[in-house]
Formats: sequence, C-alpha cells, structure tokens
Amino acid sequence: MISLLLLISTIYLYLKKASIDVEVIYIPKPMELKIPEIKENKLPDFTEKASETMIEIEKFDYEKLLVYSMDLIEASTEVSTFVLDSDNALKIIRTNEKYLINKLKNNKYFVVILGTHEYPGLIPGKSVYTIFLKTGTNPSPLFEDMVNLRAIGLTSYVLKFIRDTKTYFTLCLGAFPDKDSATETFKNLDWDEIRKHVYTYGPYVGRITP
Repeated sequence: MISLLLLISTIYLYLKKASIDVEVIYIPKPMELKIPEIKENKLPDFTEKASETMIEIEKFDYEKLLVYSMDLIEASTEVSTFVLDSDNALKIIRTNEKYLINKLKNNKYFVVILGTHEYPGLIPGKSVYTIFLKTGTNPSPLFEDMVNLRAIGLTSYVLKFIRDTKTYFTLCLGAFPDKDSATETFKNLDWDEIRKHVYTYGPYVGRITP
C-alpha cells in the first residue's frame, strides 16, 4: 500500500513539474576591467634631423655636452627650460644648436634652449637661476674662466646685459630651474677648490631670464 502511494505521489509531482514553464536566464560572466600599466612619460623619437653641431653625439656624455653648450647668453633672451633624465635631455639637445645643460640631483638634468619650444608630455619653464661669480666690461678674461670651470666639470657661461647704456658681462656658474636649487648648490660647493681655478669675489644667486 505504501509503495503504491509513493508511486502515485511521484507520478503526480512529475506531471506537476512538466506543466510549469521554466525560463532559463543566463547570467553573463562579470567583466574584467583591465587598467593599463602606467608608464613614465617618454619623449618620442624626433623626426627632426640633429643639428650639425650635435650630429656626432650619439649617446649621452655630460662632459662633451658641456663643451658644446652656449658660451654667451643675453639677459633679455627668451628661453624654454626642462628638467629631464639623460635620455630625454639628449633628444632635445640633439635638435637644438644652442643650449645649456646642468646636472641636478637623482640623474636629472636642467636643459635650457633658446626660444619657445614645446614637446609631447612636457611643460616648458621660463625661469633660469644661476650663481653670479663676477662682472666686468671686458669679456675675454671671463671666457677664459668659463673654460677653466668647464674643464673641471662645472656648467659655466657668460651673461651679457646692458645697464645705463653700457654693456657688461657676468661669469655664471650653473643653471637651475628655481632659486632653491641654486641656493642649495651654492651652499654645497667647494669654494676653496673653485678659487684654485677662477678668481671670484662676492658670488651670489640670481635670476638671468626676464
């Protein structure tokens, strides 16, 4: 009797289930959001040809770049400045005939080029600070001192400016993006060693660009 009841119950449930419409819903697999890896901004390879002066510099050589850098800059000159690693610094320098370069900290270099320039991923600055060593109306001895400073691996150049209709020349040591970095370098320089190569009096930090 019990077996008969179980059989009847099973048949009833089977028929009941068959009479129900079942809607199958497919739940899609959750989407995987892939965040692209953030990479350091790198300048693309320039299509411009290297300047005639820079054509022979195939790899970054700081001492060699110092030799080729500008000897003279005028106080009213408009410039574009960049803080870069060595690879990107070389890319910009190779396409610019006139430039200044100065080594900062952590393999960073301060590059100054004449005129207004823009490069992908870079915002150019306009300020250049330096350490003024001495000023005079005769540029010849200042250029000799400049060569002596470059020979010991220091960025040096001569600034030309006019005051009261008279032309002056100032020997400059280094190029910096701001006053703080120039002042820090000023405090850490071995002035006794510098004076073995160049006579200077009352050096101070100042700005050379408009």
